[in-house]
Amino acid sequence: MRRPAHRSVVRAAVHAGLILSGVATSAAPQETAERDSLTLAQAVALAQETYPSVAVARAGEDAAAASLGQARAAWWPQLSTQATAVSYEEPMLVAPIHGFSPQQFERIELEKTLFQGNVSLGWTIFDGGARVNRIRGARAGAAGAVAGRTAAEMALTARVAGAYLQALSARGVLDAQERRIEALSAERQRVEQLLGEGRAARVQLLRVDAALAEAEAQRVATLTRLDLAERELARLLGVSPAEARVDNLRPVRLALGSELDERADLVERAKADNPELERARRALETAEANRRVAKAAWIPSLNLTGGLLGFSSEAGNTTTEWNVGIALAYPLFTGGARASAVSRATAEARAAREESRLAVLRTEEAVDRALNAALETQALVDALTRAVRHQTEVVRIEQLSLEAGAGTQTDYLRAEADVARARALLVEARHAEIAARVELARVVGELTPGWLAQNLENP
Repeated sequence: MRRPAHRSVVRAAVHAGLILSGVATSAAPQETAERDSLTLAQAVALAQETYPSVAVARAGEDAAAASLGQARAAWWPQLSTQATAVSYEEPMLVAPIHGFSPQQFERIELEKTLFQGNVSLGWTIFDGGARVNRIRGARAGAAGAVAGRTAAEMALTARVAGAYLQALSARGVLDAQERRIEALSAERQRVEQLLGEGRAARVQLLRVDAALAEAEAQRVATLTRLDLAERELARLLGVSPAEARVDNLRPVRLALGSELDERADLVERAKADNPELERARRALETAEANRRVAKAAWIPSLNLTGGLLGFSSEAGNTTTEWNVGIALAYPLFTGGARASAVSRATAEARAAREESRLAVLRTEEAVDRALNAALETQALVDALTRAVRHQTEVVRIEQLSLEAGAGTQTDYLRAEADVARARALLVEARHAEIAARVELARVVGELTPGWLAQNLENP
């Protein structure tokens, strides 16, 4: 069952946190981050309650459940009633004639306005298995709709995580670029001082200005990336761009001990839990059930019927009677419609079988891609961590050499550019590794709020 009240509480709580983060500018940064920021888990929860793709999937799940209930209703007898009032030009029989004896003729009544009513009861005793297979198909359709809703939720979780991480990555790159700009600005002040003292050449100032211009251009490009990421996140959450600013987002990292499993184990788990693969299996079950329903049209059906009838007129002459019977029905000729229905259902079942096989292959391929991406980004993070450490030391040494007059400005500027580039790449690689883990969990079918809580943490 849906819990709209709970959804409203979640949305209100998240909005309250965002509003507080916008007005409490005088609070300490650490306290604001802990109390008012938006975590990835909160962002995912808000998106799950507001984004249309999940709402569509949930509506489809409800429709499939209703279809199953409709199919199950065929097991129950069908009770119906009907009433008519007819006025004739000439008098008509008030009630049917059931004999031709003199006594019967004495009871014949004729009226111009007649009233008739009936209550009828019908139940299908045997229909060649059509009813059973319709229920099986509807049950498979309902299970497929559940898998579709799960797939939609996981896909949305991955999209929210991607936008969230893109915003954090852009902010991290922006921080690295601003650190480079600060270092270059300090170098420019040093060169200006030396130039005023006649101890530096004009070309050194031009060289620093060129590096500053390049850094500013890169900063503008990163600001554009950040704006796009914030707007994408805002659309997913159903909030304004101001509420999805990166300043409101909590940093996220992989939890300690979060290791990658073996490829074979991941593939087996994906075959068992991937919702897209489960939906393909359920579609195959539905198609097979529909094929059996079509074949049941070649078998006679047996129905039990009964009814209570009432006849009356304006004069109040009322007569009631009942009837009960068994009906055997079989269409002798349908113009080929029955055979064509079986052929179509058979072809659809064959197509569903191949779609199921194709879904298995796609799932295996998706696991390979996601796992390789996770391994690649993991190795990249390790390499870039070492690169940043070494490049930072190079910058320190080059700066000391430059101040002592033993180094060159070109070497220092190159070192500053290299360390800024390495820091930016490290930030992007760390978030790319998280995104790869999220995608791998989605493919395996384990991307749930519990997975996020277990594998990701806020530093």
